[in-house]
Amino acid sequence: MATTATAQLNKPASESERKKSVAAAPDFNHVAELAYTLWESRGCPIGSPEEDWFKAEQALASTAGSANNR
Repeated sequence: MATTATAQLNKPASESERKKSVAAAPDFNHVAELAYTLWESRGCPIGSPEEDWFKAEQALASTAGSANNR
């Protein structure tokens, strides 16, 4: 049974599955720009850059998700 699960995980994605995955992932530059803006809005604190990065990713992913549902 584990072999079947492993085989499914290693199965190459179809073209449509890859396009969906790419479309769902926010663009690196957009995430970077929004993360920088979030960091500035917090007063440019030292440390924890991943906090702003994760918030930016989530915001862009939710925006993209709602746009895809239209």
